[in-house]
Amino acid sequence: MLALTELGRKLQEAREAKGLSLDELQDVTKIQKRYLASIEEGNYGVLPGDFYVRAFIKQYAEAVGLDPEEMLAEHRGEVPAAVQDVPSRIQKSKETVPNSTSSRIMDYMPKALIGLLVIAVAVGIWLVSQALYNPKKQQAEQGSVKPQVEMQKSADSALQGEAKAQEKPAEKPVEKKTEPAAPAKPAQELKAVSTSGKTSTMELRNNEGFMLEITAKDRCYIDIKNGDGKLLFSGTLQPNETKTQDLSAEDVVRLNIGSTPNAAVKINGQAVQYPQDPDSNYHQILLIKNMRTQPAQQ
Repeated sequence: MLALTELGRKLQEAREAKGLSLDELQDVTKIQKRYLASIEEGNYGVLPGDFYVRAFIKQYAEAVGLDPEEMLAEHRGEVPAAVQDVPSRIQKSKETVPNSTSSRIMDYMPKALIGLLVIAVAVGIWLVSQALYNPKKQQAEQGSVKPQVEMQKSADSALQGEAKAQEKPAEKPVEKKTEPAAPAKPAQELKAVSTSGKTSTMELRNNEGFMLEITAKDRCYIDIKNGDGKLLFSGTLQPNETKTQDLSAEDVVRLNIGSTPNAAVKINGQAVQYPQDPDSNYHQILLIKNMRTQPAQQ
């Protein structure tokens, strides 16, 4: 195995700090696992070319929460220079040269065709104006008749009401029964039950759903997994970016936050207080058990 380069060591340490294996990083970046391992080892000859070396390093760095441009600038002596594709000047010159044949056809287009086009446009405008005029005319005619019909209906209804009032005796007012007030639902509760290293176990109770909302105060890495270890989301949030995830169907959720001071977390609109001080514990993992409406054990 080759010795790790300085760049490869930094990338590997950042990946391990986020709890990502090479297989999980492959799912996030869509880069083959063997290429990711070669980048960590500094064995760039395995990659398809110099351009892919720089592109893959950028994707790797961004996925683990590092600044890709800063990493390439700091280790430019280790990374081969990218070979940029130079656009073909012959192709550009072909694009800028006007098509003489098309220009000649436009010059000789019969003036009669232009005249027919003008007539067609005029006819279209006239048809549209007629179509708009006729509905307005019908509405005006109907508007003059509608008030008379409504007045007649109102008069007939008044006469019928008087006749019914004379026929029926006065009815006693019906006493309304007051329904007992429904018991108040207990408030949603989220509390930490244990902490081990970077991982804190929390229980979410009296909730009707599980809508997770994370807003980035500054750049921060986030990944979300369910209780079976399935990756539901992984990425770096930019400042003021918000990520929402509906986790109502999950019994257990593993929330991995790379920079807790930069990530504000809410569940169903309720702000989450980190079990450990975020200023001294930047990297925290919240293992949240979705207890739903189950009562807390005494």
